[in-house]
Amino acid sequence: MKTTALFVLLLLPVFAAAQDIQWEQSYGGRQADYLFDVQPTADYGFILAGSSLSTASGNKADGPIGGDLDYWVWKMDERGREEWQKSFGGSGSDLLQSLKCTPDGGFILAGTSNSQKGKGKAKEGFGGNDYWVIKLNAKGEEEWQKTYGGVGQDDLITVIATRDGGYLIGGNSASSRINDGAQPLPCSKKEDSRGNMDYWIIKVDSKGEEQWQHTYGGKYADMLKSMEQTTDGGYILGGYSNSPAGIGQALSKHVTSSEKEAGNFGKGNDYWVLKLDKDGGITWQRTLGGDMDDQLFAVHQTYDKGYILGGNSNSSATGNKSKTNGDGTDFWVVKLNEQGNILWQQTYDFGKADILTSIVENEDHSFVIGGFAQSEKVKDSEGINDYILLKVSEKGDVLWDKSVGSDGEDILRKAIMTRDGGYLLAGTSNPEQVRKSARPKDKKLVNGVDTSGQLAGAEKAQKAMDDAVNEGTDKINDYYKDKVDAGANAMKEALGQKEDSRAKVGFGQAGNVLGTGHGTQSNGHNGGAAGQQRGPKQGLGASREKKTNYGGKDFWVVKLKDKNKGEEEKAKIEAFPNPAVSFTNVVIGFDFDRGTAEVYDLSGRQLQSFKIDSRTVPVNLSSYPEGIYIVKISTNKGDASMKIIKGITK
Repeated sequence: MKTTALFVLLLLPVFAAAQDIQWEQSYGGRQADYLFDVQPTADYGFILAGSSLSTASGNKADGPIGGDLDYWVWKMDERGREEWQKSFGGSGSDLLQSLKCTPDGGFILAGTSNSQKGKGKAKEGFGGNDYWVIKLNAKGEEEWQKTYGGVGQDDLITVIATRDGGYLIGGNSASSRINDGAQPLPCSKKEDSRGNMDYWIIKVDSKGEEQWQHTYGGKYADMLKSMEQTTDGGYILGGYSNSPAGIGQALSKHVTSSEKEAGNFGKGNDYWVLKLDKDGGITWQRTLGGDMDDQLFAVHQTYDKGYILGGNSNSSATGNKSKTNGDGTDFWVVKLNEQGNILWQQTYDFGKADILTSIVENEDHSFVIGGFAQSEKVKDSEGINDYILLKVSEKGDVLWDKSVGSDGEDILRKAIMTRDGGYLLAGTSNPEQVRKSARPKDKKLVNGVDTSGQLAGAEKAQKAMDDAVNEGTDKINDYYKDKVDAGANAMKEALGQKEDSRAKVGFGQAGNVLGTGHGTQSNGHNGGAAGQQRGPKQGLGASREKKTNYGGKDFWVVKLKDKNKGEEEKAKIEAFPNPAVSFTNVVIGFDFDRGTAEVYDLSGRQLQSFKIDSRTVPVNLSSYPEGIYIVKISTNKGDASMKIIKGITK
């Protein structure tokens, strides 16, 4: 025993140093900025996506477009330094929920909008909230935009780039294609609602033109949260549902078939997973849950063609949930095989309410789980209330965990792996000292202009959203106190979707905006047995990593280095994509101050020459025939060149 104890003690510093904070950065203006997504980019940097109510202040360059929420995008280098930022919006609320890098080196933005035509919105909405998708090139310039929706509520959650060069757009819809007079409506929704909110996915080509769409749901609320394309060319969809099995009734008063095959196990939601073929047909589906509330937020196909599911649960070991909870709501992770059968499952407990938001699979098939935690306030104890990062083995055994935070609310929305072997944590932070400070009552001058009226509208919108978020938080906490029934109306309230609630603009996620944050690093001694319950007494305590605050709510990004992983050696020059169809992005692997890019054909004829000041260099090849071209980079810190293949235009 003494030998074993000594061995464990010797290991503690190694575990404790395995997740160093390399840097942290805040991005925002004076008012409120909500981050929803982050993606790594080929140049070792990353891009942030969310929505903003702020004026041009802090490090935000532009003010509101329409006086309400706008899409807000930041392109950053590997150290978190700005390369560019862009705002997109209309006259109403525009909530950017999802962003993906595209094969041509650009970006696809997808969110929810109730704006009408005008300002940055190119097309009228169909009614209520609509899906709003914008395609950008590598420099952040708009290429096209599309609006999809019905006359009711349509809330976009996620978008993915598909292998055929198109996109799959997914979210939740209460819209139908016909009205009470059984007449088709002038909208892009082609199927009726199943009874409340349903999964609604749209397959589009590279220009956003619709190829097919499908609705999946039951009688009550079915909330899509995550999706991926699978190795067989189909798709995996994950979310949660409180619908029973069987026939649902559409809002148009026409009875339609329900896609829900199995009823719920408890009084709240259950995980609901659909495996689709390439055309959106259901191959199989699974309902997973216990006696209370279980909400899935992340689904990913693993290397063995199975699936990892992640969400939060306050159910006991009932239904097909075999791992009971700690106190309150915990992370619940389930591994399925290729046919959708359970291989293993684990729960992880940090605080009173633990909300899982993302899962990353490492090259060694371990998993990094991101989320956030909230503890009850106890006298003389700060508890654990922050971003949470947890690494588990291929079988779910805990390897290490870490928390980072400010002295206020820290809501992690996404954890991603970076090319240097580390992790990036991105979310929204609202420090305690900022939350408690009163807003000034005098005139607000921006560049000498009184913006009091404009800010009044923005602050009203912020308060409406925050109130709706708090409502959703209270409701989800009530679930594990057994105070809320599982009917459709109660679920709509829990999801912040009352008719007069601004949460329907984008916060369709009950319990995903909880918490008041602190946090620190785990001591490392708590990795071990599978299914071991996690809690603040096991090493996670309070900390204050956040250094800068710009407003009430800021984007907050933390870069971690996992010293147990090798760092990828940077190439001097790379190109993505290569082969290219129209243009490629040349990525320079070293810093420089000034330089020139030149493009040559194989005969040595110069085709292009232009100045560069960024390590990502978009090169347009669309006007050239198929063949091989040479890109030469000359800078004050070094030179490099490489061959680019111009492929056949599709």
